[in-house]
Amino acid sequence: MSAKKKRRLLQRNRTDQILEAAEKLFAQKGFYSTTVGEIAEKAGIAKGTIYLYFRDKRDLFFSVLESKLDILLEKVEKGIQKSKTVSSRIKEAIEIHLKFLEENEDFFKIMQSFPEEFKRKLGERLKGGLIERQSYYVEIMDKLIQEGIEVGEIRPFDSRKLAVILMGMLHSLTVYWISRKERTSLSEDKHLIYEVFWEGVKRESP
Repeated sequence: MSAKKKRRLLQRNRTDQILEAAEKLFAQKGFYSTTVGEIAEKAGIAKGTIYLYFRDKRDLFFSVLESKLDILLEKVEKGIQKSKTVSSRIKEAIEIHLKFLEENEDFFKIMQSFPEEFKRKLGERLKGGLIERQSYYVEIMDKLIQEGIEVGEIRPFDSRKLAVILMGMLHSLTVYWISRKERTSLSEDKHLIYEVFWEGVKRESP
């Protein structure tokens, strides 16, 4: 391996190390109560090293969320290419989404605890990062539902609204799961979400 590749690998590993530590602390303590020093300590590095990779705590906070959303979007996009029918691809997307949030509970907690004041102050970064990614996720599902309408699998409703409804169902179920003291697997409820959604939108055979 060349020196250049080794340097890139080290940078990638160090970035992941910092992001992982930050994710855990932001989930536990929130944005305002977490310090860069604490993140550095948890990551096992010097505080100054963090600033070689991120501008400040805000940049690190957004990077945590954006990197996780990128992973989820990639998984969903790849996953829905495996099946042929729209119904099976929607089912696959639901399963991927729930499994990802079950495995990345801290990420969801951070998204849930996002301070409203913070949102107002950082509108531009939100628009360019998180909101853009979330809109793209809705667009993926919108196009999939549109296809279902065109091939006759789904009734001719507003595809964008159906996509938002499906995302809302996934979000609400995850909030409920997080709040429970005794939990079963979140991904086990993939069938429940799919059946409730699909029964409402599927086109009945003539």
